[in-house]
Amino acid sequence: MFRILFICLCFSSPLFAQQTISGSVNTEKGKVIPYVNIGIKGSKMGTVSDIDGKFTLQVADSLLNDAFTFSSVGFEVKKIPIRELVNSKDIKVILAESVTHLSEVHISNRKRKTYKLGITGRTPMVSIPSSSYQKNDIMEQARLIHVKEPVQIMNANIFVLSDIKEDINVRINFYGFENGLPGNRVVEKSIIRKMQYQKGWQTFDLTNEEIYLDKDFVVSFEYLPSNRKMISFGAKIGAADSYLRNNSQGTWRKNMVGGCSIYVTVEN
Repeated sequence: MFRILFICLCFSSPLFAQQTISGSVNTEKGKVIPYVNIGIKGSKMGTVSDIDGKFTLQVADSLLNDAFTFSSVGFEVKKIPIRELVNSKDIKVILAESVTHLSEVHISNRKRKTYKLGITGRTPMVSIPSSSYQKNDIMEQARLIHVKEPVQIMNANIFVLSDIKEDINVRINFYGFENGLPGNRVVEKSIIRKMQYQKGWQTFDLTNEEIYLDKDFVVSFEYLPSNRKMISFGAKIGAADSYLRNNSQGTWRKNMVGGCSIYVTVEN
């Protein structure tokens, strides 16, 4: 009897209770904002808004004293205490557009050279599997790129080992490098491409984005799946400076197996 009572008390404990929070993210002019990163900073709790700007999260009562962070390229970051959202209906989160000050990057007028930076090969039988912590959340693979002079980014490439034959959306991000990890964005553009979800090198043309960088940077591939999936990436043993995270607003960490096969083609 005592054992049965103990089990019943455990499963009826408030610690197991969850709250459902649903809503949408819009601009100040009422337009929906798709693929907004939503979550608790540094935790495994997160999601992204869908193509219509809508989102849903299941939140444990133990997290009600935390705050959700809403961030999207081109908009100011917004934090909202979770308690303000609980039991609210028709939640509309409004993000204000950010003002971006672009720094000039000068490219020489001499004949331009094209070359590749990053990891252009892979070690057979070595892979980096990754998945999001929660359904409808992101997963992101990144690599530090060293540059010695100003360059224009022509394309970005990643080797995918999975072969599921399903197209998904991928967002290509560019970050600074701070304290040994990816830092703040250095390119304020939402670069979303459709990826053919099949084994091999995936190449994304960025010529028309006119991205010019003159310092070391981190390029990342942020997968925006409609459901939680495991994806395996090609890797090279001994290649450092490779990073990943498995949820929106999550913490970056280094790939320990090897370096993810990621490179960019540049001109200068």
